[in-house]
Amino acid sequence: MGGIETATVETTERLGRSLGFFSTFTIGTGTMIGAGIFILPGLALANAGPASIISFLLGGLISIATAISMAELATGMPLAGGSYYYISRTMGAAFGAVIGLGSWLALIFKGTFALIGLAQYFQLFYPLPLYFVAAATGLLLLAINYRGAKSSGSLQNVIVVLLMAILLLFIAGVSFSIEPANFSPVAPYGAVSVITTTGIIFISYLGLAELAAVSEEVKNPTKNLPRAFIASAVVVTLFYVGIMTAVVGFSGPGGAAMGAEGAAAGVATSVTPLADMADLMAGEYGKIAIALGALLATLSTANGAILSSSRFPFAMSRDALMPEWFVLVHEKYGTPHNAILVTGTVMVVLLFLFDIEELARLGGAFNILIFILLNMAVIILRNRTLPGYEPAFRDPFFPFTQVTGIAGSIILLPLLGFLPFLFILALVSVGAVWYRFYGRGRAMPEYNIFDLLEDTVEKAHIKPDSVAKVLVPISNPAHERDLLKLADCLGSDIICLHVIEVPDQTDLKLAQEAYHEKETEPDIRFKEKFDRYPARIGHKREYIVAFDHNIPNSIIEQAEIEKADMIILGWHETKGFQYYLGEVINGVLSTSKKQIALLKGHLPEKIEKILVAYNGKENSNHALYLAKKMAANTGASIEILRIISPDETPEEKKEVSEKLEDLVKSIPRVPVTFKLLERYSIEDAILEASNHSDLTIIGDSSQRFKVSLLGTLSQRVAIHARKPVMVVKKSKPISKESLNYLMKKYARKMYAKFGGGKEKGKEKGKQAG
Repeated sequence: MGGIETATVETTERLGRSLGFFSTFTIGTGTMIGAGIFILPGLALANAGPASIISFLLGGLISIATAISMAELATGMPLAGGSYYYISRTMGAAFGAVIGLGSWLALIFKGTFALIGLAQYFQLFYPLPLYFVAAATGLLLLAINYRGAKSSGSLQNVIVVLLMAILLLFIAGVSFSIEPANFSPVAPYGAVSVITTTGIIFISYLGLAELAAVSEEVKNPTKNLPRAFIASAVVVTLFYVGIMTAVVGFSGPGGAAMGAEGAAAGVATSVTPLADMADLMAGEYGKIAIALGALLATLSTANGAILSSSRFPFAMSRDALMPEWFVLVHEKYGTPHNAILVTGTVMVVLLFLFDIEELARLGGAFNILIFILLNMAVIILRNRTLPGYEPAFRDPFFPFTQVTGIAGSIILLPLLGFLPFLFILALVSVGAVWYRFYGRGRAMPEYNIFDLLEDTVEKAHIKPDSVAKVLVPISNPAHERDLLKLADCLGSDIICLHVIEVPDQTDLKLAQEAYHEKETEPDIRFKEKFDRYPARIGHKREYIVAFDHNIPNSIIEQAEIEKADMIILGWHETKGFQYYLGEVINGVLSTSKKQIALLKGHLPEKIEKILVAYNGKENSNHALYLAKKMAANTGASIEILRIISPDETPEEKKEVSEKLEDLVKSIPRVPVTFKLLERYSIEDAILEASNHSDLTIIGDSSQRFKVSLLGTLSQRVAIHARKPVMVVKKSKPISKESLNYLMKKYARKMYAKFGGGKEKGKEKGKQAG
C-alpha cells in the first residue's frame, strides 16, 4: 500500500457538447421547414404564380451557398453567437453591433410570423379571434421559457421526422392530381415578381442562423457542423420546391379548370392552402393531419425563437456590446429571464403592427443582410490570417460559392420594397450609433476589419488539454468519498467531474458566468472534499466543472476528452422502497464506449474481503482484474465465487473446480481463494455469499445485443444486496465478430430446440453454471 498526500487541486471548467448530427440537423431543418412551408405557398403563388417554384429554388440555392460558407466558419469558430461571432471576429465590433441586432430582430420577426400562422391554422379547429390566439400563444411560450421548463431534444427530433413524413405523403398524394396546364404561363406577373417573391419567402431559410447559434454545443463539430448545415439547406430546399410544385399543379378548385392565374387565386385566397388541398384529396382526416402538422411546426418555430433569444444578446454582452442586465440569470429558474421577457414581449407587440406578408419581407431582409456578410467573411478569412482560425472544413468550390451567395442576396435586397429597405438602413444606423456611444473603446474584438486586412492581428495563445485515467462524476456530497476511494484504488489519475445542469433556455457561457457570481454551498463542498481527499502519493488529480444541458452527455464527452479508461458512477437513487438506475446512469450506460464501474451502497472504512462473482466470461474476468487492483491497494483478500447447476455431471464439476484452482494459482501477491457452489438460483447464491464480504464485484452480462442497460442478474443482485456491490460493464461495440457470435448463438439454440431433449437439458445445465 502506498502513502497518502493532500494538496489543492487545480480546477478545470468546460462547456458540454450535447448535440449530435441528427439533433443539429433537426434544429436547422425544423426551424426552416416549420412555419414557412405551411404559410408561404399561398403568399408566394399570389405574388409570382407558377414561377413561385423558381422563387423557392433561387432562395434555396442562395441558402445552400451560404450554408457551405457557414460550415467553414463554424468549424473554425465553433462558439456561441453563431453569425454574430463569425462576422464580429472577421470585420470588427462595429459590424458585430449591426449584425447582432439584426440577427436578434430577424429571430423575433420569424417568431411573430409563426404565431400568426399558428393562429390561422387554429381556426380550422375552433374559430377564435386571430390575434387573440396568436398573442395568447406568445405569452404562454414566454411564461414557459421564463420559468425554464425543460424541453426535449428527442421530442424535437420526433416532430421534425413527423413533419417530413406528413409532407412527403402530401406531395405523393398531390402528384396524382397534378395538371400540366396549371404551370402555364410560368410568370404571369413578370420576371421581376420572381425575384421579389424570393425575397418574401427568404425568411424560411433563417434556420441556418439559429443552427449557427448552437455551434458551441455540437459534438465533433469538425464533422457534424458541415454535414448539418449543408444537409439542412438541401433538404429544406427540396421540400419547398416539392410543395410548391404540388400546390401549383393541383387540379382541384381553382386548379386545372382555371389555369395558372386561377390556381393562384384558388390557393392564394386561402390562409391555409395545404389544409384545404388535403381536405379535397383525403377528406376531413387529411385536413386534420395537415392542420396538426402545421400547429406543431408553427409552435416549434415560435418557441425556438424565444428559447434561442438569449444567444445573440449574450454573445454581444460577452463582448461588452450590450448591458449585462440583458443576460442576467434568474436566481430561481436559471434562465436569462430579461432576454426572454424582452424578446417575447416584442414578438407579441409586432403582431399588432405588421401583417403576415410584411413580417415575411422584414424578416427576409434581415436574413439577406446576414447572408451577404457571412459570405464576405469567408472570402476575407481565405485571404488574410486570423489567429486561432483553422477550419477543419474548407469549401472546395471557393470563391464561386461565396460569389453566388453575395450576388444573389444583393439582387434580392432592393426588390423587397421600401419598408424592408428602410428598416435595413435604420438597423445599420442604430448599430453604428450604438457602437460609437456604447461599445467603442471597450467592445471586443479590439481590432477592426482594416487590422485584419493588413494582417496586424496578434496571435492568440492556445493551452493544451490534459489526460487522465479514471473519471468520477459527483453530484451527492454524501457519496463523493466512496467514489473517490474507489477511483484511487483502481486508477493512477483521478478526474473528479462536477456537472452543472443548465436549462435549455440558457446559454452555457452565460450559466458559467452566473455560477461564478453566485457559487452555491454544495458546489464549494464538492471542491473542498476533493482537495482534502488523501490520494495516494504519485496519483495525479484534476477537478473539472462542466456546464451542459445534458448531464449524461457531459460525462461521456469529458471521458472522451480526458481519454479516461473508466467511468465510476454512484448508484444511490431510490424510488419508493427500490433502487433504480435514474436518467443519468441510464444515459451513460446506453451510449458510453468506456469501461464503467457502478457502485451501489457505501464502502466500509477498511475493506478486508472482496467477493467476485465469476462465470469465466469477459465482464467477470474484468471484474476479477479490478478486484486484484483493489486488493493490492487495500490489503484485502479475494474470494472467487462460481455457481454451477446441481444437474451438472461429476466430470463437469471437477473440470470447473480444476480451472478455478489454476486461476487462483495464477494470481500472485494477493491472498485469493475460491468457492464452488451448486445452486439452481445464481442470484440467491451470490446474495448469500455477499453477506460475508465487504464488497461484491460482479461483471454485467457479456451480451452485445440486449434490451436492458444492465443484465437482470447484476441489477437484481445490486438491488437486494445488504453490502456494497460494484457492477462492472465493458463496452461492446457492434462488429463483424459480434454479428457472427449472435448468429452462432441462435443457431445453437435452434439446434437445441429441435435436436433432442438430452442435449437440451445438458445445455441448460451449462448455462446455469
